[in-house]
Amino acid sequence: MKGNLGSGGGRRVAVLSLSLTMAIWGSTFVVTEAVLAEAGPFAITVLRFGIGLGVLLPFAYRRGFRLRLALEPTFLLFGLTGVALYYGLQNLALVFTSAANAALISAGVPVAAAVLAFVFLREPIPPPRLLGIGLSVLGVLLVSGTTPSGESSGALLGNVLMVGGVVAHGAYAAQGRALRSGERYPASVATTASFAAGLLFLLPLATGEVLLFGAPRLGLGGWLALVYLGAAASALTMFLWNHALRHVPASAAALYVNLIPVVGLGFALLAGEPVGAAQLLGGAFAVAGVLLGDAADRKRRQDAGSRKSDAPVE
Repeated sequence: MKGNLGSGGGRRVAVLSLSLTMAIWGSTFVVTEAVLAEAGPFAITVLRFGIGLGVLLPFAYRRGFRLRLALEPTFLLFGLTGVALYYGLQNLALVFTSAANAALISAGVPVAAAVLAFVFLREPIPPPRLLGIGLSVLGVLLVSGTTPSGESSGALLGNVLMVGGVVAHGAYAAQGRALRSGERYPASVATTASFAAGLLFLLPLATGEVLLFGAPRLGLGGWLALVYLGAAASALTMFLWNHALRHVPASAAALYVNLIPVVGLGFALLAGEPVGAAQLLGGAFAVAGVLLGDAADRKRRQDAGSRKSDAPVE
């Protein structure tokens, strides 16, 4: 309700919900990297979203979810780009590169979404946002071209894989603007259908991985990490995000996503990963570019609103 949007108590809870969501999402790079010692990247992705699907199913079923929804073209596309490609490539990247690099490169997701929306949806990019995109691309390239101290040259391959994941998530965001049919479903139903569809693409990859390299050898710590990735990072955050949207505008909530690379870098530093000056500079460029683009968009919307309110009434 409009009366509740932005109310004092509700807004404070929304800010806490968003902050907790970003902290959880930012932590996943380090947590996933730790589990890779016990399981392959695609097995981790399948187990993560299998657990997330199990948590969401009871809630989604009551809201109208049925397994056949996962076979709808809209959700197949969401599952392919937003689950299978993004998280599959991200986890594969973490085999080679550091959690810090992966987190910093993820700052390019809004840029990839804006560029793909321009190319395929003809969404305009105003000059200030174009400048922000250029700054972010420079930052991502700077981070992608670095090999963290103590890492092998394979880190460059990991960085490239992470860039591929960023492009996939940009496609996921862009197609979300073009394919509106998912909007007729509650968020829990749409998210559950996307998880199920993503697993359809991931299961053959995980099966091949197990046949080639063996089954996961997970200890208690590994299973606890997977429960955290599935139940907290994939399911709980969906509820926190949608609760926050009841009290703050979506455009304001979206700004918090820019914290993920920063939080991810912080967790990587706490885990003892070495981070060089080039990585820090590149990450700063990437985040600054996104913030510049967001500021330009907000100003454009405010100006449009002012012109509309100032229009003469006939």
